[in-house]
Amino acid sequence: MLGDGGSQKEALRPDFNRSILVDFQGAKISSDTGFLLLREMDERFDIIGPMSDCLEDRRSSVHTKHSLIQMNRQRVYQIAAGYEDCNDADYLRIDPALRLAIGKGHKMGASQSMLSRLENEVLGNEAGLKALDGALQRSTDALLGKQGKRRLIVDVDSTKDPAHGSQENVAYNGHFGVSCFHPLFAFTSDGACLGAKLRPGNVHSADGTLPFIHPIVERYRSWFELFWLRGDAAFSNPDIYEYCEKKRITYFIRLPENQNLKRLVDPHLARPVGRPPKWGPQVKVLDFHYRAKSWTRPRRVVCKLEWPQGEMFPEVGFIVTNSRLHRTKVVKVYNGRGDARNRIKEGKNTLRWDKTSCHRFGANQARLKMGALAYNLLHMLRRFYVMGEGVRRSIEWLIKRLIKIGARVSYHAKKWHIHVASAFPLAHYYRAVFGLISSSSWVPHIPAHVPVSRRAR
Repeated sequence: MLGDGGSQKEALRPDFNRSILVDFQGAKISSDTGFLLLREMDERFDIIGPMSDCLEDRRSSVHTKHSLIQMNRQRVYQIAAGYEDCNDADYLRIDPALRLAIGKGHKMGASQSMLSRLENEVLGNEAGLKALDGALQRSTDALLGKQGKRRLIVDVDSTKDPAHGSQENVAYNGHFGVSCFHPLFAFTSDGACLGAKLRPGNVHSADGTLPFIHPIVERYRSWFELFWLRGDAAFSNPDIYEYCEKKRITYFIRLPENQNLKRLVDPHLARPVGRPPKWGPQVKVLDFHYRAKSWTRPRRVVCKLEWPQGEMFPEVGFIVTNSRLHRTKVVKVYNGRGDARNRIKEGKNTLRWDKTSCHRFGANQARLKMGALAYNLLHMLRRFYVMGEGVRRSIEWLIKRLIKIGARVSYHAKKWHIHVASAFPLAHYYRAVFGLISSSSWVPHIPAHVPVSRRAR
């Protein structure tokens, strides 16, 4: 077990050179200059600011040192910088870059106890969660407003969030084999988070899907000529099919295998005639119409048969869809949904979306939504980086290279000066991204209504 390494005021003296002293008393030094990038994007697209209009501040104005908007920014920015725990605020509140980013200047930021009360008493109720959803929506507006695409692809997926305490709504999930929460997510095909919802651990993956995606559909259906929805076998539900057909949404959803489907493809299960290729699998794709007992009518099913190299029997997968695309194209479109799983892993591993350790369910719900908002800010930063470099980077890379930047902060002549090291090797990246954020004509807007063509079906 690691010791505490002495007090914060005690200097370290390395053995290889006893003339070197290391201390932690650089009060005017920031470890995360990238906080300013986050605030620049936040301000540029007006994401977190409007939250205060939806929140009721019941504190006495006489004794209030930190506004709700300042605390909201501090908590989200901390998560985006990799500080998912509220306890980190007791140290970060003196960071000069963070203080400048949240609008505190010379004054310290909020403490851990203040941010915990924010989660539990302000954001963890109906009004607070609605405010967080609004901020997440505004971040999505900014990401979708200038795509210039005819088509929006939405991926829905769920994951387990293991819990190790007595938090509200933690329950055993037989599918995952653990006591957990069971959050639900929606992503665009290029990685923007459209929505995040924490659910009790014992619900089915598809439970509550329609109320979850309906606001997304209502907001963005008219932005794009084509609106596609993808999901794995857990979302194979006739209610979802009928909803999509009513809203003229094209869906690509994995269909669980059953005996009736097997009988339909039995004649095609024999290995193709001829010598198998030396490299790669043999693939056959077919389609047909099928009606399950719970369906009101037959629907198109695309089946992919794949014989891996050296295997006698194929791997079989079914996709139910209302698309008119060629069957091979249907398979290709569906296979693209695997990226949603990567985005969930990115959020959990880098931003600790699974850090839902509050007792109250509402507070944990707020934590998840703040994590999704922090993710979208970083994804927006990634978009600006791609605009400048043409290279897509992971969120972990962005945090390490563009957020974790040390700097000395000074104040004179009524101006704040951020002195980044002249030896900083990625200074040109930081300059380029900052310039793009400040000068970009990338302004979120709601496109005019585009009539849905027959091809959308």
